[in-house]
Parts: sequence; structure tokens; C-alpha cells
Amino acid sequence: MTPAVFLQKRSPDWDELSILLPELEHRRKHSMADLLRFARLYRACCTDLSLAAAFRLSKPQQHRLEELVARGHSVLYSIPRRSFRDIWRYVFSFVPQAVRKDIFVRVCVPLFYGTFFLCGGLAYFSKPFAENVAGAAALESYREMHEDSHDSIRLGDMVGASGFYIANNVGLNLLTFGLGALFGIGSLFFCLYNAVVLGTIIGHLLTTPVRENILLWVAAHAPFELTAIGFSAAAGMRIGFALVAPGARSHLLAIREEAIASLPVLFTAAMLTFFAAFIEAFLAPVRADMNLKIGIGAASAILMLSYFFLAGRK
Repeated sequence: MTPAVFLQKRSPDWDELSILLPELEHRRKHSMADLLRFARLYRACCTDLSLAAAFRLSKPQQHRLEELVARGHSVLYSIPRRSFRDIWRYVFSFVPQAVRKDIFVRVCVPLFYGTFFLCGGLAYFSKPFAENVAGAAALESYREMHEDSHDSIRLGDMVGASGFYIANNVGLNLLTFGLGALFGIGSLFFCLYNAVVLGTIIGHLLTTPVRENILLWVAAHAPFELTAIGFSAAAGMRIGFALVAPGARSHLLAIREEAIASLPVLFTAAMLTFFAAFIEAFLAPVRADMNLKIGIGAASAILMLSYFFLAGRK
């Protein structure tokens, strides 16, 4: 085949691909017929480019083929742009559905809250129990910490505190999640450890003169912060369980698939941590009516439960 015959035979496909590419580059959705046509033309154009030197095509003709192949490559491997509707659907439909179906969430969150309230009740009615768990010196330091009423708090202090609380809570959740690499036992242990310690300290402080101060401090943000710990443990246990029982998959493939499956739970834990840190920094230090703080905490809990149990249902 001579170069002239090659050009005469292949030019129509090049022209067709050059017309089709702008449509594929600017349209969000494509018909199956257009995609199949693009696949055929793109493969053929790649073959033509590999033969361009053999047929001694001119430089402009080779540059045209290179441009068509480059644009076709971009179309083939481009990431689809996400619309606001896609983001809304992911946050308010896909994520709550995935959380509801996650067996590790069903285990870790009730286990955390059950242990938290059990230890809180034991510490409330038994001071020796609280001292054995947290230590008398630690309990006294927490009591002294909450003796101040925080009557005057500056805005700059609140902004700085919000960053501190976000970093602290994120670090705690990442540690809980990361310990899942210890075959899931690490995440479960740290989940229970936090439940025991936090429940014991709060339960004990409710029996001291700083009872009102501790309630004013934790009432508003506790639902978000505590639930985030349970969610982080659930995501970590999923990774650890993939190491223990990968099934028919290799360990590497099991970890990869379970890590992707844990993303909705991690996303939720991150959002809850952010909300908790924001409330803890800007509202917890403010001396306000007890009923207001408890009302905000109750509203947060109702909003959170409504999201997890009602969002995404048809």
C-alpha cells in the first residue's frame, strides 16, 4: 500500500474522530453508540500513528495523528466531573445507607456507648471504682480543670481552641482506626479503653461540686464526639478483619477492597469530629443556661440519628 492510498483510506476516520472528540469532551453524558464509535476510531487512529513512519507521512499529518491520539487518550481516561447533585446524593443517600449496612458499626457503636454508660454509672455510685480506673491524682486534676466558670472567653481563644480540638480529636480517631492493622484487636481495645476512661471520669465528676460545669462543657458536643470514636473503631476493625479472614481474596486485595468499603464510615467520623470540635471550642466554654446546652446536645443527637436512620431511604 502506497502512502497516497493509505491517506485516502484512513483520512475519513481521522475526520470523523476529529468531529466526535469535541462532543465527547464537552458533554457530561454520552450515548452507547457514540462510545462504541469512539472506541473503534481511537484504536484505529493509534494503529495509524504507529504506521505513520513506515508510510512516510508528512510532519503535519503525523502531528495531526498525535493530536488526535492525545485528545482521545484524555477522553478515555478523564475523571468525570462531579455535579452538586452527585455530591448531595453521596452525602445524603449513599453514606447513610452504607453506615446502616455496616456490621462493624452495628457492633462498635453500641459496644462503646454501653461500656461508656456502664462505667459512668459505676463511677457515679462508687468512688473506689473511679480511683482504680483513672487514678485519684488524675480525677483531682480533672476536677480542678473544671472549677473555672469561663465567664470571659475571647473570640481569638475560641478560634485557636477549635484548631486544637480538631487536631486532638482527629488524632484520637486516627489512632483508633490505625490500630485496626493489629488484626482488628487494636481498634476494639482502644474503643473500649476510651469508653471506660471517659465514662469513668465524667461519672465521677458528676458527683463533685463541678457537676454543673462538666455538664455545661460536654452536653452540647458529646453526641458527635463519642459517636465518632465508635465509627473510627468500626472502620479499623473492618481493615483488621480483612487480614484475619480475607476469604478467597489475597490479603492485599482484601485490604484494598475493605479500605474502600470503609470510606463512608471514615467520612462520617471525620464530619462528626469536625462538628464536635467546632461546638466544643465556640460553645462549651461559654457560660450559658443549662437547659440551652442540654437542648443543643439533644438536638444534635436527634439530627444525627435522623441522618443515620432516615436519610437515603426511598
